[in-house]
Amino acid sequence: MPDSVAAANTLETEHVVPGQNGNSHPYDEPVDALDRLRDDLRDPSGDWRMAVLTAIGRWTIAAEVVDGERNEYLIGGEAFDWKLLAQRLHDDAGVGSKIPTSEWRAWISDHAPFAGLEEDEFRRVLGVDKYRGHLSYFYGVTVEQGLLTAVGEEIAKGRVAGGRAPDQATRDDVFVRLYGSPQKPLWDEYKASLSAGNSGLGERLNGKPNLNVMDGFTYWLFKLRMERADPARVASDTRKGLAQLERMRQAEERRARMLRRSGNVGRYGRA
Repeated sequence: MPDSVAAANTLETEHVVPGQNGNSHPYDEPVDALDRLRDDLRDPSGDWRMAVLTAIGRWTIAAEVVDGERNEYLIGGEAFDWKLLAQRLHDDAGVGSKIPTSEWRAWISDHAPFAGLEEDEFRRVLGVDKYRGHLSYFYGVTVEQGLLTAVGEEIAKGRVAGGRAPDQATRDDVFVRLYGSPQKPLWDEYKASLSAGNSGLGERLNGKPNLNVMDGFTYWLFKLRMERADPARVASDTRKGLAQLERMRQAEERRARMLRRSGNVGRYGRA
């Protein structure tokens, strides 16, 4: 399992998109990365996946506010969420309109760790620091989510076998098994660990959590588990999380094949 390595030297500052909430910020890097991406996508012979990843490699902003919503690309100063950044780039009209919708959805939802590339190529395009930050995110958020799902399924099956229906207690059992406490006390501890002045995190955590906020919580849980579990347990849990992700990937592939055979793919966003 990789160490958590910060990508801070390539994602160093925070940005507010001009015109959002009456604010602006004198950074040219996001605009430059988007302009160059739009230019790259004008070449019909080019690979749009490589163009997007190249733009991500050029990106220098760790967090920004877009349409009033804060995007935190570098969670905890360590875990780099390249898919969140990719989606932010795709939401630009000059980018998303050049990429087939069905291909985009399949690519961005794939659980493969390196965006369909060989690992060396992925590292080269993103750069070493963002690549290491991605590994922190992959193991600390994506695999951790797979582990939570796998343990939840185990506990739910046990309850059903015992004649009990899964309920909120099932989810609390998952958190107790993995982290030693129910979800609510852990969430409260996570909030308490963050300063209200820490890049606006305190204000966001007191509102309705979005997926980006929950990713931060998941990464915090991952680090908590790393501190408390012995190495053999950590390795076993990592394998369990990876196996769950693979089952989910295979299930999605079967679903896609069934949709193609039934002729219903268009209902799910064919460009």
